[in-house]
Amino acid sequence: MRPVRSTLALVITLALVGALAPGCGGGTDQQPEMPDPTVVDRSADDLGLPEPSGPLPDPDAEDTSGGEAPAAPPQVIEGARTPIEGDSPRIRIVEPRSGQQIRTGNVMLRVRLTDWELEPTGRHVHVIVDNEPYIAVRDVSEPIDLNALVQENLGHELAEGTHVVRVFPSRGHHESVKTTGAFAVKVFHYRSRTADFSFDEDAPLLTYSRPKGCNVEGDRVLLDFYLTNVDLAADGHRVHYTIDGTVEGDITSWNPHWIDNLAIGEHQVQLSLRDASGEPVAGPFNDTTRTIRVASSCD
Repeated sequence: MRPVRSTLALVITLALVGALAPGCGGGTDQQPEMPDPTVVDRSADDLGLPEPSGPLPDPDAEDTSGGEAPAAPPQVIEGARTPIEGDSPRIRIVEPRSGQQIRTGNVMLRVRLTDWELEPTGRHVHVIVDNEPYIAVRDVSEPIDLNALVQENLGHELAEGTHVVRVFPSRGHHESVKTTGAFAVKVFHYRSRTADFSFDEDAPLLTYSRPKGCNVEGDRVLLDFYLTNVDLAADGHRVHYTIDGTVEGDITSWNPHWIDNLAIGEHQVQLSLRDASGEPVAGPFNDTTRTIRVASSCD
């Protein structure tokens, strides 16, 4: 009987060894995964950090930002007056006369300008009727039909009633000449008088000039105006500007200024005359808003 037990024990031993040995009958080629001792699993709670909120970023999502930084906001920068070679120009309005009523026919504007030679694409005169955008006039040697000038450049007839016309010489890039005698203003009545119209030629007056119309992308945009019967100072009167209702500030020196960083599209530019305490100065033209445009070209 002893040989049978030995044989049975040997069979059982071999069976146990086969079951435990890899690659043998009934075994598996996969080894159990062991944790990587170099990786430390720390949850947000373990580190005392807040759990992330909102959806996690998609690593496969397309980047549509183009890698560009946000555009800088518009910025107003003070410039310097362009020097005048020779004598300072002087200008005055000969016709219409102050308070004149033109009952029939068109209004003829006669301007006398000295020491400022006009040019086809350079020096010219800004003519402003009431508070509309200026009209660049390059020949004042003959009387100007104001009715025709308004119709051609502003797209409407000269309205019946009381009007104010302002003129001043300008350089080729539309910077106004800011010297004594380089500004003239007249009040006249076309066919009839406007009831309750009030304008004091001796009161502080802000005349908006630039910016205007279309401006080429990338070019600095001129911000310019004319002042009459008032001086600017850090502790006195100032011109308050607002661009697109968000960018604003005060100009306290009567120099040309420039607007940088205007993006393509339409923009609102507002200029208003303020006193030393920041309050608006009364006057029909002391607060003006213009819609301008910036484009890749202005042909």
